[in-house]
Amino acid sequence: MPRIVAAVARAAAAAEPEAAVLSALDLMVRRLNWYDHGSALAESLRHLPAPRDRLHRLGRRYAMRGEHPNAVRLGLALLGGFGSERDEDLFRLFGTDPIFCRATAEALSRRHPAAERALFALARRSTGWSRVTMVEALTGSPDPEIDPEIKDWLIRDACTGDVLDSYFVLAAARTGDLAGVLSRPTLDEQTLGGAGRMLVALSDVDGPGASLSSYEGAPRALAHYLRHRTAGATTVQALLQLISINRCFEGARAAWLDEHGLTEVAARYAGVIGTPESRRVVTEALASPDPSAFHAAIWSARALGLPLRETLLHRVETEPLNSTYWYLLIDDCPADAIGQVVAAAERLLPLAELRSGPTLATGVGGEYAVDQCLDLIVCRLPAHPGHGIPLLEAALQNRTARNRRMAAGALAAWPPGSVPPSARAVLRRAAAVEPVDDVRDRMLGVLARPGP
Repeated sequence: MPRIVAAVARAAAAAEPEAAVLSALDLMVRRLNWYDHGSALAESLRHLPAPRDRLHRLGRRYAMRGEHPNAVRLGLALLGGFGSERDEDLFRLFGTDPIFCRATAEALSRRHPAAERALFALARRSTGWSRVTMVEALTGSPDPEIDPEIKDWLIRDACTGDVLDSYFVLAAARTGDLAGVLSRPTLDEQTLGGAGRMLVALSDVDGPGASLSSYEGAPRALAHYLRHRTAGATTVQALLQLISINRCFEGARAAWLDEHGLTEVAARYAGVIGTPESRRVVTEALASPDPSAFHAAIWSARALGLPLRETLLHRVETEPLNSTYWYLLIDDCPADAIGQVVAAAERLLPLAELRSGPTLATGVGGEYAVDQCLDLIVCRLPAHPGHGIPLLEAALQNRTARNRRMAAGALAAWPPGSVPPSARAVLRRAAAVEPVDDVRDRMLGVLARPGP
């Protein structure tokens, strides 16, 4: 790394850096593990004795014309130390890019006293990992005098209901004073909804981030949130938040609840969720034409053990590519109902379109929506021998390797002799053109077993 610093200094010392120097610098930066050493490099660059205007020019050169991601990150680091208002456009551009958002956040944090506002602007515009990075940067400052507008935004809008909320929610709850906000006598719905999303993220037992037990204000925040939610009529969306939070308590050891002061509040949540009124709210919402209410209702009904199959079979008739409906229909489907679900899938999914021929495609992305619906059903068929043969035959000829692998795996899981001749014929043709070794081996393994 000292060689990189020296090369930067040499390149900046000249009004027009030599091509050989720039080439050598580019090569060194390419080899750098930026995530391990980028912050230390940026800090070292701040103390270079070279003229600021030349370091600034070099920074813009690499940020705008760098051919390798690390070259662009080097440019951003230089702009963080020696930039000007001219660079706002570059920070706006790179700050919402998941590849460069962290380098941008670090550059802004070093750059000027107004960094907080710049990070805030990017946080509001960002999605996905860029949003995570910017919120983390906003909440990572030890400054207790954070802008009140930012604190309000952290509670109201920082969490969007995405799984990525878990990465920053604990810091956001502390910085925004979630417990303090919820302790107010009244709250508007936007603030209450945002606070609920924060508590759901903190309660996500399967999430990647910290849990409720790490938040010191959890008992107070949970109690006041329940107070607000039960003060008036309960919507199904609000009930779903209560149910999602309650998942953190279900199955928890009594000692764990006592240790974190959550025993009483857990009992109160369970009491509210288990009332006949809650069941009535969900049942009514299952007939709602409002997509948001219906979505909340089906997940709430699942949690409360309310019957869903007939409702979902009716809905899937008009929304056959809604993967959520297929998931809820097929997941843990009992043996006496699998025939009804599979028959609906065979009738509603475009099986001819799904027999598109093998590729190496992973099946990730919106363009694979129909393939993903097939995926959800086929992956459950190992437990249901004899069912879904047309679906399995389509999956064996599907463009995604995952569907082909799961279809072959389902047939392999069935008892010997249970694969019908039509499926064996499709298997034989599919194996002959299968480009993925392990998938082809699965297909051949099924064919090697005795047939009917």
